[in-house]
Amino acid sequence: MKRNAKRLSAFILALTVSAAMFGCGEKGSGTEDKSSKAETGSSTDGKTAAEEKAPVTETIGDFNLSGLNEVYDVPEDFSLELEAEDGTPVGQTFVMDKTFAGEFSGEGFVTIPEKGDGIEFDVEMPAKGSYDIIMRIATDNSGSNNLITVDGSAAAKFTSTEQGFAEVRAERVLIGGGSHKLGILGDTGHIYVDTIKIVPAPALDTSQYDTAAELCNKNASDNAKRLYSFLRACYGKYTISGQYSGDNEGKDSREFKEIKKRTGETPAILGLDVACLGISTKVDHQAGGGDMVPLQAMDWYNNENGIVTICWHWHAPAQYLEANGQPWWRGFYTDSTSFDLGKAMSGEDKEGYDAIVAEIDNMAEQLKPLAEADVPILWRPLHEAAGDPKYPNKAWFWWGASGKSAYLELYKLMYDKFVNEYHLDNLIWVWNAQNPEWYPGDEYVDIVGYDCYPAERDCSSQKYYYDLMKGCSPTGSKIIAETENGAMFDPDAAFNEGTRWAYFSTWNGEFTLKDKQLSEQYTTFDMWDKIYGSDLVLTLDELPDLKSWPADLDAYLAENG
Repeated sequence: MKRNAKRLSAFILALTVSAAMFGCGEKGSGTEDKSSKAETGSSTDGKTAAEEKAPVTETIGDFNLSGLNEVYDVPEDFSLELEAEDGTPVGQTFVMDKTFAGEFSGEGFVTIPEKGDGIEFDVEMPAKGSYDIIMRIATDNSGSNNLITVDGSAAAKFTSTEQGFAEVRAERVLIGGGSHKLGILGDTGHIYVDTIKIVPAPALDTSQYDTAAELCNKNASDNAKRLYSFLRACYGKYTISGQYSGDNEGKDSREFKEIKKRTGETPAILGLDVACLGISTKVDHQAGGGDMVPLQAMDWYNNENGIVTICWHWHAPAQYLEANGQPWWRGFYTDSTSFDLGKAMSGEDKEGYDAIVAEIDNMAEQLKPLAEADVPILWRPLHEAAGDPKYPNKAWFWWGASGKSAYLELYKLMYDKFVNEYHLDNLIWVWNAQNPEWYPGDEYVDIVGYDCYPAERDCSSQKYYYDLMKGCSPTGSKIIAETENGAMFDPDAAFNEGTRWAYFSTWNGEFTLKDKQLSEQYTTFDMWDKIYGSDLVLTLDELPDLKSWPADLDAYLAENG
């Protein structure tokens, strides 16, 4: 059981919802027409449910806003220097004494040739704390990424760029007091290690977690403001747990059941996908599985007091699908559609432009009941548009395949229609194109996200991607989240080094399950237990009442002490 006093009994606000309220996509059989929509939340005098709702008594309950930042007792003058050749080789690692990489100290240097090779040292640390590890390293591969390990587990990544010996620093590595095995482990590059020095890390600057006080949509709904206020309050203090539901089964998905069975806890964020609510999938291909998404979202927020995030694996318009011999259901991939967004946005393909506008209009209608019920959504459209910035010009989704300009036009078109035409004021806009050069501007973004899929069982914090995303906003005022992930990160190490993702959202399927059971292919069972038992990670039962959280937290605290 978690020890921190932030746990509280959240108020449960029930809202009875009928499936008939929503315009739903047809089931796979195509035999039942569910395209009609009923009046949602209306009353006899024409007022909406949102207009009639009772005033909210704002409260934070007993939620702990102080966070859990640990103060370490490491002597300021501590320093431990090591010669690489004195360590214990792992794998094919060997010692050399040539000068092709420059002059070296001691009797030589260590060559770490391949992934899985490395060097280990027995070290004695004066106290648990945050340490910088300063290495003198050369590499044959510019941009080589490798790992610092503590007692055999990956604790941090570092990058080497110079062919001659140069200083490389792994910052804020968390190491306990006493005896440990400190290692350097090869991952992607052929590196040469001369010396290692361990010193206390400087204090962490927590001002980096200060974020914009308001949502980009100035007409945001009350509950959207409350959720965003809560996310701001948590950012830098906690990470909120999240999980995508397999087959859009919501809280009844196998993923949620298996996590609960193993850890005793439930993720706070439910991830859903509206792929099957698009026109080309909902009608032309009679795809099932998506029509329950609005109900799942409403149930999770209203009846479970949880947070909902939604993405859209957007199939290209139907007439452009099944390209290159690919099946229609792969129609969001670049290689599976003949749709060219650049031509559509430039006017060269008017039919294509009209088709995507119709898709946007249709999706707005699908999401409208959630707006009318004021269910706040972390809306993550056009995700992974730029692919991976390490591999430019390889966008795997069609909405990024035509490049930055076409993508930005589409993003802003969707934003304008959703916000200004359809008034979907419950949406919190999560930008997830993954390349800072594709950032549309602070006025279109509330949260910056990156989708991290490290190697199996790599529990490091993915600091490279976090730091990359920090550079997106010119003002540095946006919350940063791990909007999808495979292997999960160690919260202790991540918080220590300052990589404080606002939330994570583990993807479904193989990243969570194997043979319908919780899997440790990507995250070990020990790490599953650690993450969901961590005082740094918020689970469902630890959320305060999201519907009464203060929309303006600063004003609330000033008034209530």
